[in-house]
Parts: sequence; C-alpha cells; structure tokens
Amino acid sequence: MSFLEKEDKKPSTFWDWTVGIGLVILVGGFTLFYQVQKRSSMKRFDEADSLFQAGKFRDAIKLYDELKSAQYLTTAHDSIIYARLDSVESMEEREKESVSRLRSKMTVGDTAGVRAELSSQTYHGLLSEADQAYLDSVKSKY
Repeated sequence: MSFLEKEDKKPSTFWDWTVGIGLVILVGGFTLFYQVQKRSSMKRFDEADSLFQAGKFRDAIKLYDELKSAQYLTTAHDSIIYARLDSVESMEEREKESVSRLRSKMTVGDTAGVRAELSSQTYHGLLSEADQAYLDSVKSKY
C-alpha cells in the first residue's frame, strides 16, 4: 500500500516561483516589445501618410518602401501602402510620357501643342533631373 501513502518530501517552491516569474517576464517582455514596435510602425506610417498628403511624394515613397516589410501594420495599412505606391508610380509614368510628348512637339515646332501639353498636365516633381531640367526650360519659354 505504498502508493496510497503520502510522500514526506515537500516540493521545492523555489523552482515553482522561478519558473513562474520567468514566464511572466517572458510574456511581459514580448508584449512590451510588440507594443513598442507597433507604435513605431504606426508613427512611421502616419509620417509617410502626412508626407503623401502634403504632396512630398518622393519622401513618402521612401517611407512606404521601408514600411512594406513592417510586421506590425494591419492589412488595411498594407493596402494603403501599395495603393499609394501604385498611384505615385502612375503619376511618374504620366509625367515621363508628358515630357516625351513635349520633346516630340518641340522637335516639330508645335508651340500650340506644347502650351496645351503644359496646361493639361500636373507635374509633381517625380521626374529625373534631366527631364525636370528640360521641363523647366520649356516652361520658361512658354
């Protein structure tokens, strides 16, 4: 009947407390790390969003590119990031196409076409330096 008898040994409460405190520290540390990373990602997203709203597309794109790999943003934020990146890419392509049309119209001497192109297109400063210099020179003439 030895299996019915109580053991006289008391279990060590030191290890119980050590493991318990260790688990609390581990869970608390992970939660704190997660919250800090989430706040940091949200702050950077808000900064990129304010730059985008202000029309500073190049700076906003740099931040959005960094945020693509952020693990602590929601899927809604990811959708906004990719939509904004796509819209800026589209704006950049439109500006490049416009400069290309300006070059061809300038080559043929179509001044009315140049004026129409300049007035119909909004430029956001997304062109390369060479294209921007060309655009500025055309704008100064017309």
